[in-house]
Amino acid sequence: MKTILIIAVFLLMNFFFIISNNNIHLTSMENISQIFSIYINWLQEIGKSIVEVTGNVIKLEWVPQTNINSS
Repeated sequence: MKTILIIAVFLLMNFFFIISNNNIHLTSMENISQIFSIYINWLQEIGKSIVEVTGNVIKLEWVPQTNINSS
């Protein structure tokens, strides 16, 4: 429950951040449509970044290399 609340607050804060940064007023349907278009684009970019970071993490060598001398 706490995780869902944190995610919801994060998304809502970013929604309002997009509105304030783009100086968009919620007075017409055209502006509301523009806000949602920007917001959806932002969410898609977040998704692409998560996929890219996850792919890079998977490629890393996580097992430590051992240097055992077999003398």
